[in-house]
Amino acid sequence: MQIKNEIVKTGHFPSYASPTMFHVRDNLIFAMLNHEYGVKPWDAAEMTAATVRARAEMHKMVAGLRGLGGAWDGMQIVATAEQIGVRDGRRLAGRFTVTKDDVIQGSKHDDGVVQATFGVDVHATTADHNKDGSGHKASMDIKVKPYEIPLRAMIARDVDGLMMAGRCISGDFISHSSYRVTGNAVGMGEGAGVIGALAALSKRLPHEVPWSEGKAKLAEIRTV
Repeated sequence: MQIKNEIVKTGHFPSYASPTMFHVRDNLIFAMLNHEYGVKPWDAAEMTAATVRARAEMHKMVAGLRGLGGAWDGMQIVATAEQIGVRDGRRLAGRFTVTKDDVIQGSKHDDGVVQATFGVDVHATTADHNKDGSGHKASMDIKVKPYEIPLRAMIARDVDGLMMAGRCISGDFISHSSYRVTGNAVGMGEGAGVIGALAALSKRLPHEVPWSEGKAKLAEIRTV
């Protein structure tokens, strides 16, 4: 059973064209059913409005499915996320920018903090793209080779002392759709943390601390 087709039967086209459900236990399921588009994640009012719209759409879809009866009979919402998960927002202008070419070529670096392997996963960027399926076309033909995220991509180019980790590092749109996942963010956070600590303890700036020093310190910590 394709969940999207079931939702469409209710007269509503979901704002996420690839809705998915995961069985948790008993009759409890986890669902990914909707998206919001063009929302500025740094604007509290826009984020609030998007949250209200998203929750309203969830209730609309669940009510519609329940109305179909059968397997959906009695379906109800137990809880929704506390806040919207932001896929893409502002990104750092770093001392290195991870690009689509790095992803394709499997670039390696002397200051490689994380080896990323996740595929390029471009979701729709507008409601229209969601309907016509063009959101995923940008990523269909891109094959990822294991590539490294260098420390330089996590250090600001124009603001000394500023570091970032996770989705907000220095990268282009395509590479971001690969490195943005949680596992990579954890590794970047660990790397940024140890470099930041070494910089503070030695009264240096982050870009003055070589990754070899940070890597050695992480190895030391992990053996304790």
